[in-house]
Amino acid sequence: MKKSTVFKPAAVALVFGMTAFASYAEEAPTSLDQDAISLTQAVSIAKQSTGATPMEAERDVEMGQAIYEIDLINQNGEEVHAVVHAKTGEVILTQQRRGGDEGDDEGHDDGDDDQLENALWLSGVNKGDVLSLEQAVAKAEAQMGGKAWSVELEDEDDALLYDIELLNANGKHVETQISASPAKS
Repeated sequence: MKKSTVFKPAAVALVFGMTAFASYAEEAPTSLDQDAISLTQAVSIAKQSTGATPMEAERDVEMGQAIYEIDLINQNGEEVHAVVHAKTGEVILTQQRRGGDEGDDEGHDDGDDDQLENALWLSGVNKGDVLSLEQAVAKAEAQMGGKAWSVELEDEDDALLYDIELLNANGKHVETQISASPAKS
């Protein structure tokens, strides 16, 4: 009895771990020339289409098709979500995301907090106090010798970092962090 009790959680953990790995492997490119459009090209297309500033971007596969999902911030600090097809470069979706109307225990609106943080980030980018997504990706690609396929902005211990996942020339997936502070990067 005891062996099967230990075995079941281990088996469940293995299945969930394999599922997470399969999901990760599905969204990552397998070669540098797999997509006609790179992440940086998709970001540029989304930026031109929306007039907003890109903050995060990620390659994904939906319904068997590779796409780039790009989160951008407009001049009001509001989030704009754009989806660009990785083979054609077509913008297949653009939507304005509104802040949530759910408050926290103290009555603060989480959507207002997000909008404020977005506006502060955008102000920093516009002043040159914060690296743009494009600058961070260019730096990571030069350092790692590959192509980025995922960029996420993280706030760790009051330090802004871009987590960037890349595929290098050898076909290996690598990850790096680039400080969003020009002085530290």
